[in-house]
This record gives sequence, structure tokens and C-alpha cells, in this order.
Amino acid sequence: MKRWIYPLLCLSAIALVITTPLPPRLHCSLTAIAQQIRSFGQHGRSGRAGESGTPGNNGPAQTVWADGTSRQIYLRGGEGRDGGNGEPGDRASCNNQPRNVRHDLQAPDGGNGGNGGDGGAGGNGGALTLYYRNIADLRQIYVDAGGGRNGRGGQGGEGAPGCRCRYTDWTVETCTGTPGTAGYSCQTERFICRDGDFGSRGRAGRDGQPGQPGQLWLVNQDQPLLPDNPSQSLSLAALGSTPVAVSKNLWQQRGGALGLLAPGSVIANEYQEYVGRVEGQGQIVWDAPRSATAFATDTATMTIQDSGAIAFQFSPDLWLAGEIQVADALTTYRVTQAVRASEATQLSWGTLNGQGLQLTIAVLDLAAVSDYVDTQFQIRLRTADGDPNRDRRVRYITRYEGPVAENLVSRNHNRFEVALGRIPGVSGSDIRRGNYAEIELTMVRSLGGNSTSHTLSWRGEL
Repeated sequence: MKRWIYPLLCLSAIALVITTPLPPRLHCSLTAIAQQIRSFGQHGRSGRAGESGTPGNNGPAQTVWADGTSRQIYLRGGEGRDGGNGEPGDRASCNNQPRNVRHDLQAPDGGNGGNGGDGGAGGNGGALTLYYRNIADLRQIYVDAGGGRNGRGGQGGEGAPGCRCRYTDWTVETCTGTPGTAGYSCQTERFICRDGDFGSRGRAGRDGQPGQPGQLWLVNQDQPLLPDNPSQSLSLAALGSTPVAVSKNLWQQRGGALGLLAPGSVIANEYQEYVGRVEGQGQIVWDAPRSATAFATDTATMTIQDSGAIAFQFSPDLWLAGEIQVADALTTYRVTQAVRASEATQLSWGTLNGQGLQLTIAVLDLAAVSDYVDTQFQIRLRTADGDPNRDRRVRYITRYEGPVAENLVSRNHNRFEVALGRIPGVSGSDIRRGNYAEIELTMVRSLGGNSTSHTLSWRGEL
């Protein structure tokens, strides 16, 4: 077997060593493999990647009154810059190749070329708002709101050549014994040197995205639009102290902008046309048993819809129940209950009382909000007639899994009691004193449109 083939067989043998015993001739360690091929010199470093091109600026927005006068308006987006080219890889450092060594050699590889930088995106064309009275006057308006040219990706850098072996193969003679005696023998071994690889060329950068053309907004009136304020995010205290105004300008998308403007105009063909305005006021009225002071700094968002209706949205941690009332332009949200989501899950085990059919287990509401939220119970009850921790033959058996009927749950202020002994399908012998049980109780807590669940687990001797 040639010397240079041996490492390949060792690598194959390692992949099989977990499941297949190796023949003695192929048994080798990672250390032995490393000793078969040794490198010299130094690999070339990879070239640096080219810089990404900067994106082009968006075109400016402009508002114009069309009165029949010919006008030319330029709102083009800026051009994206090209990405930089990747630098070439460095040549390998080819130190002197060792001579007559008793192992194979690997010459160093050349450095890889750097990747090209991505091109910058072109800037979008600017938006144009046109006020008009006579639609024919729009034909006097020439607009160039085209998107900017995208930058091109940079070229990948060239890879550098690896070192070439000066001596590609050689032999070394090894003798054992004493010359002139019967036990004296010599063996010649052949070794090789493998040339370094040429570094790979860097990846070319991606071209940027072309800019999009600007959009036209048409307003058929000669008075400027009032500013809109469709949404307000304020504290509950601020929304409760005085009505807050919201407003929204309404637009409808239409097609055919290029047919309305001067020939040769460059702009998106879909345009927005002003169709009206909605206004309103909103306020929160606190009518909950809990004090509004505890929730005064919480934030609510009030938004006016296209229909003119006002909607209220609260943070996920704030559970409110109430009703919307509308009178003229004022919409009020009357809060009737208030709880924090974090309070709804502050539940803990109480005591386990009774035995057999009289067995009950208690759950405590540590946040004391059970007067304000709905609570539904689900249970999984498993029992064993011995201690499974000491006797492996003893197994837990599921006696019941599902919802707990309302008549099996009683509440005294913030203390719940679940009648385990009266759950359907559970016999007195299943839950007699001395048996072991696993109880998993899930409470589903809800208020208004909010809901969450909390699970408690218990295991022990009844």
C-alpha cells in the first residue's frame, strides 16, 4: 500500500469505528493521521469584502395648485451607489520546503478573494399633491417623479495562487539490525508533497432595488386640507379628564394618473383622491368599583375609523370591561370593571381537607380580584394505591380529566374549594386516606374579551 493512501483509509475507518470493529491494519487515531501529512509555509489571507453602496435619497414631496399654467415638476429619487469590489486574496507564504522528511507534505493555499459589496437601492420618487378645480388644468402639469437608478453590485476579488511543491516526491531508506549480520534489512518508503489550492474568487455583490415612482394625491378644492390626527395615545387620567379630538382625511385609490397629467409624465399610475373627512371626540368614563387612581398612568389608544366610529385599545396587561356610548360627536367608553392581567394569575394552593367523598382542595386568589373576573376550572386527577416512588409496580391511573362542573366549585370571597370527592367517575376507594394522588388544576380567568389560564400541580399522599 502506498504511503499517501493510508490517511484516506484511516479517515474512512474512523467513520465506522462506532459500529464496526476495525481490522488491525486500519486501526489508527486522529494523532496518527495528523502525523501522516504536515503543512509548511503559511496560507494566504482572504481579501476584504467591498463596501455596500449607499441608497439614493427619496425625492422631495411637493404641493401644487393647478390653475391652468404650464408647469414642470421634478421629484426624482436619487441614484443608489455601486458596491465596492472585493479585494484579491493574499498569496501564500511559501517558506522553504523541508527535504527528506519521513512524512507527506501539504503546501499552503492561496487566500480567497473578498466578496463584492451590494449595490445601494435607488431612492423613491417624491409625492405630489395637486389641488385643482378644473380637471383639464392637470394636463398642463408635467411631472417627473421616477425612481432612482439602483447601484450595481461590486465584483468579487480574485483568489491568490497557492504554493507549488519544489519536490513532489522522495524516498527515505530505513535500516534495522547490524550491517553484515543475518538480521540486517532495509526498507524504502515513498513520500509526496501536495500543491496548495488556488484561492476561490469572491462572490459578486447583489444589485440594489430600483426606486419606485412617486405617487399622486388629488384634491378637488382650492382650500388646503386640515391636518388630520387619526390616533391619540394618552394616559387613562388624560382621557378621563376631558374629551379628546381625533380626525382623519379620507382617500380613495384610483387608476389612470398618467392620463390626467401632461404627456410623458413619470409617476405611479395609481393615485389617491380626496373624498372627505371624519371628525369626532372620545372620552373614558370610570364607573368601575376599583379606584381609577390605580390605573391612572396606564395608556390607552383612541383611533377614529373611516366610518367615523371611534375605537379604544388598551395595553395587554390592562383588562377592562365596559360599553361604548355615542351621543352626537362624542364617543365615551364607560369602564365597569378593571383588572391587570398579572393579577388574574396570582393563584396558589390552599389546604386539602376531608377524605373519601368529602375530599376538597382549596385555591387562593392572592390578588383578591375574584369579584371582578370569571373563573372556570379544569382538572386532571390521577391516583395510585401505593407509593410509586418506592414501588415501581405501582402506577398512577387517570380517574378524571376535563372541566369541573360549577356546582362542584364554591367560592368564599377569594377562596375557592373544589369538591374532588364528587367528581364524576371518582369512587371513594380511589381517593381514600393513604392513597397517592396527582392533581393538575387549570383555572381559566376572563374579563370582557380578555382571557388567560394558570395551572397548579400537586402530588402527594392523601
